[in-house]
Amino acid sequence: MTNRDFEQLAQDNHLILEGGNVGTWVWNVQTGETRFNEAWANIIGYTLSEISPVSIETWMSFAHEEDLELSNQKLQEHFTGKTEQYVCEARMRHKQGHLVKVLDKGKVFTWDKDGNPEWMYGIHVDITEQWEKEKEIERLKQKLELFTDNLPGFVYQYKIDSQGNASFPFASAKVEEIYGCKPEQIIEDASIVMDVLSPKDRHRVENSISKSMQYSQDWNASYRVNHPQKGEIWVEGKSTPQKMEDGSVIWHGYLHDVTEEMRQREQLKLMSAVFSATNQSVMIADSSARITDVNKAFEHLTGYSKEEVVGNNPSMLSSGRQPKSFYQAMWAEITQTGHWKGELWNRKKSGEAFPQLLTIDALMGEDGEITHYIGVSNDISELIAKQDKLEGLVHEDPLTGLLNRRALDRELEELISSEAYREDKEHLSAVLYFDLDNFKSLNDHVGHAAGDDFLVELAVLLKSELRESDVLSRVGGDEFVAVINGVKSKTFIDEIVKRFEDATQKLAKQYKSPKPVGVSIGVAYYPVDAKTSKALLELADQRMYAIKKAHKTELTE
Repeated sequence: MTNRDFEQLAQDNHLILEGGNVGTWVWNVQTGETRFNEAWANIIGYTLSEISPVSIETWMSFAHEEDLELSNQKLQEHFTGKTEQYVCEARMRHKQGHLVKVLDKGKVFTWDKDGNPEWMYGIHVDITEQWEKEKEIERLKQKLELFTDNLPGFVYQYKIDSQGNASFPFASAKVEEIYGCKPEQIIEDASIVMDVLSPKDRHRVENSISKSMQYSQDWNASYRVNHPQKGEIWVEGKSTPQKMEDGSVIWHGYLHDVTEEMRQREQLKLMSAVFSATNQSVMIADSSARITDVNKAFEHLTGYSKEEVVGNNPSMLSSGRQPKSFYQAMWAEITQTGHWKGELWNRKKSGEAFPQLLTIDALMGEDGEITHYIGVSNDISELIAKQDKLEGLVHEDPLTGLLNRRALDRELEELISSEAYREDKEHLSAVLYFDLDNFKSLNDHVGHAAGDDFLVELAVLLKSELRESDVLSRVGGDEFVAVINGVKSKTFIDEIVKRFEDATQKLAKQYKSPKPVGVSIGVAYYPVDAKTSKALLELADQRMYAIKKAHKTELTE
């Protein structure tokens, strides 16, 4: 191929790519002569005239110095025939001072008579948005790992697939304290974990997992583990199973080391060292459930002195948050097994309610009759707060603070499956699926940061148009879903749709979008249009796209 042929080819490709916002470059490897198109300069915030005259030095001056080294390496691999084309991702300094990221691709098209590269042609594609999303995902992942790694136990997902294979798709770093292995060792195969279970307890644990899977009930267990470094330890855990569409079951749970607690329990049963220097609250009651003694930790936790509680029933601490049936079940378990452990809310002398992790053991006399009850508890207010924060991360859209898609599915499923909802024959419920029109134009015009601000402000406006009982979620980049309950007529929904449209257009004008930003909204009604959450969302989505298509047609006519 002659230089003239190559230049004609480069010119033709420039014209083809000009309308796609793709930067193009032509480079004479031997002389350094370089040609860029306007889009190449636009990616970094300049016009071509602002950076002219151009040469290979122009690229080197804007490229991040750390990425230039990688770029040179990739070029050499291409020049020596190791790769068919040159491909490199590189950061570049924007006119406004921040970094953008480009996908840089090219190929040598002419070689000199000695086989050395001569003319090379390539493109720049702006991948900054994808890069920012990847960084945000990594930041959220690190936050999640930070939260789970600072909890006192091991947070996990345990999976059994349709073929019976077990694995841990997610395991926090504390798994090493429980089972002596690292998270990456059990992602695809849980056999390492099962192998360290004590032979005394393994069969019982496996049966409890099978029962949880068969009846879709919570899994609770205490058992021994032969830890590779610690020796035998006791662990206790709780998890909730979730059946998946592919036939697998995933348990979302928490395990922690209760070795010390088990030792304390044995000490209590032997009636020794009940009031050792422990920061756990301890209460002793007689067989009639009248308090006979408490320790200093109890006084510090509840605000009651020993004299104020002795002779009273422990119910004096009740917060009223648990129903009568809760206590009936608790005492039934103590009577049957001699032991109970669980979480409940009690009330301090000041009137403040607080959550406790409480263990109650019944002590038996030589005749087999109960002589005393011993209650050992911890204030878990801090742990509950951490769990609530973690739950918010899992179910909250990080940008707008609205519910995310997972939380929406859960809310909608719970709503439709509730008995009161199914029995209401006089009202409708509406699912509104809406997508912004021309949002990309606004986003490109004002920048992604301002585009995010627009979405946040829009979320606030839309939320203000709804009642507290209604649900609003962000399910995609510029897609939202609202669930409105107790609707007597479709006219009410029509009014809300109109308010949503007006609010969107009014806000968009403040951002001076080059194209008018509107919204396409599809509505599906329960139970008229569909009776499952999945069907309602799919139908509302279809109707939204039909409206969006009509909007585009109107704009072109």
